[in-house]
Amino acid sequence: MTDKTTNATDFNRRRFLRRAAGVTTAIAAAGSLVASRKSAPPKGRSAAAGAHDHHTTIDRSNFRYAQGDPGYGARRQATQGRIVRKSASAMSEIEIDRFQRAFRWAVAKGYFDVFNDEHFDHLRNRQHSADVLSSTPPEAEAGLAPSWGYRLLPWHRSFLIEAEAMLRAALHDRNLQEQGDMAEADLVFLPYWDATHLQDLPRWVREFLPKGGTAIVPEGIPPGHAAFGKPVGSRYDIEITRWPGSYLVFDKLPPAEQIGRALAHPEWLNFYNAIDNNLEIVTENVERAKRGLAGLAVKIPSDPNLQLVLQALDPSYPKDPASQLAVFNAFLAVGFLASLEDAKLFPDVVLIRLIKDVYSAFRFQPHLLLHFWAGGLNPKNPNIRGTASYFNELVVEPAFWMLHNELDRIWYTWETTNKGIPPLTGDDAVFQPLLQEEGAWYGGGKTYQLATLVDHSAIPYEFDTLFTV
Repeated sequence: MTDKTTNATDFNRRRFLRRAAGVTTAIAAAGSLVASRKSAPPKGRSAAAGAHDHHTTIDRSNFRYAQGDPGYGARRQATQGRIVRKSASAMSEIEIDRFQRAFRWAVAKGYFDVFNDEHFDHLRNRQHSADVLSSTPPEAEAGLAPSWGYRLLPWHRSFLIEAEAMLRAALHDRNLQEQGDMAEADLVFLPYWDATHLQDLPRWVREFLPKGGTAIVPEGIPPGHAAFGKPVGSRYDIEITRWPGSYLVFDKLPPAEQIGRALAHPEWLNFYNAIDNNLEIVTENVERAKRGLAGLAVKIPSDPNLQLVLQALDPSYPKDPASQLAVFNAFLAVGFLASLEDAKLFPDVVLIRLIKDVYSAFRFQPHLLLHFWAGGLNPKNPNIRGTASYFNELVVEPAFWMLHNELDRIWYTWETTNKGIPPLTGDDAVFQPLLQEEGAWYGGGKTYQLATLVDHSAIPYEFDTLFTV
């Protein structure tokens, strides 16, 4: 039987959904945390590694990033043509081998390190409505202005273009040293992950774990992670990890129908919110979730995160964005308990079931869900997430590029039948994910205007097929 689903904005028709507003709207509300925050700094190299007020300030200019032979980049500037991006599950053996050789080389040589640091440098790039911190349990930290969220899709589109160019240069480097076919570098493309239709990662992606790369040590990293014990702001060697679908409350990928509802929005802002901000309510499971919440109130009555979630059910609970975000983080912490419990020798199966019952009423936004599903949690130590959900190191994870390429394909599909664009002006409508000195060697480090990024004839790629429900 198909789930009867409504958008989170419809929950005022049911008492439970109305009272649960603190949980279901927290991430969307977090985007408006502007009033008491400082403004985002102008573009250029930021002195901060992250997008969070509590992050330690570091000078990233002290780092020296590896670069390859600039010969290919110079030639590519003059001859760049369009490439067709394909689904990872539709690639030929030759295409997979070509991509893997380029990606392994780029990771091992450290070419992705600057991509990691730029992705982590939210004060400069301003590209997420909220960041998932490295601490455990997972916790969201809001961006400093709504424009940060509106920049998500165009910024990552430019980031994908830069990475694709770098991977071609990387394969050129490799073939130059290994006396391979120099011309095949032009054929490298970033595949997309058709997660909603596959409901899994392709087998070859599951088995592909490149080695190498470094990243900046963030605050709050848990014991067992490769960065633990090292000074915040220093560098560490990445250990790429992946446990797809193992996060018990994020163990189901978005259904195609959810993406279809996003694509049906004629206004860009509503489309974007459906991809990045708004949870959906699975109305069939609301009663199940209410029983689960009542059961948790008896099972773990003193848990502080559950207490906060229960407080938010009171209509008098504060509605300011900071309070709403605190409830959402408490909700994440309650969900995380299920995986912690499951890792025990003798887990409390009733506790796990009650938590999953509560979560069954919520269908999370695709962006967050793809990250959490692809990375998963270490079954033996759930405090450790997979690389795809650590924002400081995730670019060495091929699934990261594939999931964001899929989000880009969904947006690309929406653009074919709609004319709206992100509501960005001034510096917010300009994107330079890598500085010129960081990307010039592969023909990158470019500045992208919003008007160019939303013009399909002006971007250097197309997709083999649009998203279909």
